[in-house]
Amino acid sequence: MVDVPAVAVELIELLAVVAGAGAASAIGVVLERVGLDAVTGGDLVLGAWAVGMGLLALYVGVVALGYEQALPRLRRLAASE
Repeated sequence: MVDVPAVAVELIELLAVVAGAGAASAIGVVLERVGLDAVTGGDLVLGAWAVGMGLLALYVGVVALGYEQALPRLRRLAASE
């Protein structure tokens, strides 16, 4: 079995968390646009659902993955070098 250095594992985990945060944030922005288009088009139920799901996706991307996961990992990785 190949012995992978701890720094490489930490870096791969950081890249995965950053990719997930970016994807969740992008989905949140798209859902917000869909929600606003639906509301201005007269479909309030679809608009409210899309805006709510967009806010949830933005929270997951920015706060849960970005601020609470990626930022501490980045700081820990920068401090170890």
